[in-house]
Amino acid sequence: MFGFLQSIGDKTIKIFFSFYEAIVFIGICLIHMINPKSYNPAMRVVLVKQIYFTSIGILPIFSFMAILFGTIFIGIIIYFATLYGLEDDIGEILVTFAIKEFSPFFTTLLIALRSSTAINTEIAVMKVNKEIDSLRAFKIDFIDYLFLPRIISGVVSVTALSTLFAIIMLLGGYLFTLFYMNMDFHTYKSILISAIDFEDLAVLILKAMSFGFVIMMIPIYSGLKTAHGYTAIPISVLNGMMKLFIAIFFVEVLSLLIQWI
Repeated sequence: MFGFLQSIGDKTIKIFFSFYEAIVFIGICLIHMINPKSYNPAMRVVLVKQIYFTSIGILPIFSFMAILFGTIFIGIIIYFATLYGLEDDIGEILVTFAIKEFSPFFTTLLIALRSSTAINTEIAVMKVNKEIDSLRAFKIDFIDYLFLPRIISGVVSVTALSTLFAIIMLLGGYLFTLFYMNMDFHTYKSILISAIDFEDLAVLILKAMSFGFVIMMIPIYSGLKTAHGYTAIPISVLNGMMKLFIAIFFVEVLSLLIQWI
């Protein structure tokens, strides 16, 4: 019985210590983000390349999926809204679904599957190959050079792509209203504009920025904690992605609770 309680205590202490280390690491990265000296020429070059890899490179498939989901999901919403006599609330329903919820969440999942796994693997390989130790030996700030560009690119890319996704999704939804309800574009645009307010845009931006920060920070930290040995790399990536998706759902639930309050 004593051994069982001791094992629970050891695991609790280990979890608490790991959580404390993660909070300290996040704090250090945030300090670097607000420090103007962090944005040196080498860092800016890496940042531009990272933004291109994270957001620009996926624009074709991203735009196609936005149109596809916009036509299908918004079509379903409009169909059931008219079925249950909610025509007057169509604009508010579409704005809430597309801007507040679906766009940032789906964009986050897409970037997490594409970029977060790659970053987790990249940092883990560098840790195993002692490349991070080499940067430290040459007195190169690896937080500015490696971590900060990826974190900022995540925030910028998720925010920009979430906004683009919402716009394309709502425009794609017009295809359904055109053929199903014979609604002209001016009427459709007026319904959406009258339903959008500052709160909707604020929720979209804040949620997207939070998602972008999380989907980069967790893979970086997971890769940095990789044990020495190539066999530890897939374990690091698996653990990092599990923690990442838990964090994504946590941010989503927290956002919903804050909006309801």
